[in-house]
Amino acid sequence: MQFWATYCKVLGYVWLVATGLLILVGISNVWIKDGFSGVQDLLSLSNAVNYIAMAIAVIPGIVLLKLSENLRSKVKTRE
Repeated sequence: MQFWATYCKVLGYVWLVATGLLILVGISNVWIKDGFSGVQDLLSLSNAVNYIAMAIAVIPGIVLLKLSENLRSKVKTRE
């Protein structure tokens, strides 16, 4: 059980770093193509679809970290 807790934690952090880098690369590509006004349009509060897509991309990493915490607590209660 300890192995799975560590595995989920590492995979969660890898997922969050990868999606963070992917989001930053996307924003920088918009900046290169459309300039600062394109980034403003992309990150505008009225652009809810963008924020929903970012949340869908980040949620698996957060879920893996929470699963890791739950597995670690189960290991500690068994001891």
